[in-house]
Amino acid sequence: MGKAYGVVADILVGKFQFSEEELSPGATLEEIDLDSLGRVEFALTLREGTGVPFADDQITLDTTLGEIADAVEAAWGAGAAAPR
Repeated sequence: MGKAYGVVADILVGKFQFSEEELSPGATLEEIDLDSLGRVEFALTLREGTGVPFADDQITLDTTLGEIADAVEAAWGAGAAAPR
């Protein structure tokens, strides 16, 4: 995975106290035990860290970390947001 996955993982490790070993691109937010409130906080933190706004239905408990990273990469590639 690329830079966006690193940002996603860094947020989960730094702010949410996950270990790197708990995370993988195929893991869903539910599988890593991020509850619905945590999901909302994660989406807000991700927006601050990447410049990419996410709609409420874009990041669900069934969304994988890889899918989130792909969405960030796509937004960066489209010029919708700049990496920070």
